[in-house]
Amino acid sequence: MEEERMDQDGADLRDVMSRLAFEIGTLVKQEADLARCELAEKAQLAKGGAARIGTGGAFVLVGTFTLAIAAVLGLTLILMQWMSPIAAAALSAVAVGLILGATGYLLMKRGGERLSPARLVPRRTLESIKEDARWARKQV
Repeated sequence: MEEERMDQDGADLRDVMSRLAFEIGTLVKQEADLARCELAEKAQLAKGGAARIGTGGAFVLVGTFTLAIAAVLGLTLILMQWMSPIAAAALSAVAVGLILGATGYLLMKRGGERLSPARLVPRRTLESIKEDARWARKQV
């Protein structure tokens, strides 16, 4: 009688463990589906934001060109007091081009430094993973 009861308890425990494993698998799948839906929703929001950034960038570019032309014309008017109009226009265009080019170069250089692979390494996450691995080794 006692042996039958132990067999039944073992079978019940196996059923419970099997059911638990199945439920955990279902839960993980549902969480992954939820994350996938949430990411798709966020991607749609990002898409709209990226389109606005692109449009804004185009307007900024047009504005920059307009200001550059105005700077060239203004500098040409000033330099025409000392030289011919053609020479003044050429010198103005070169001066404004050099200033804008140097500014753009410096901005790109600094931006490139910030995007270097060494700066993009997720150091805190790596340290956390190493700490978890050390803890797991101690537990074994």
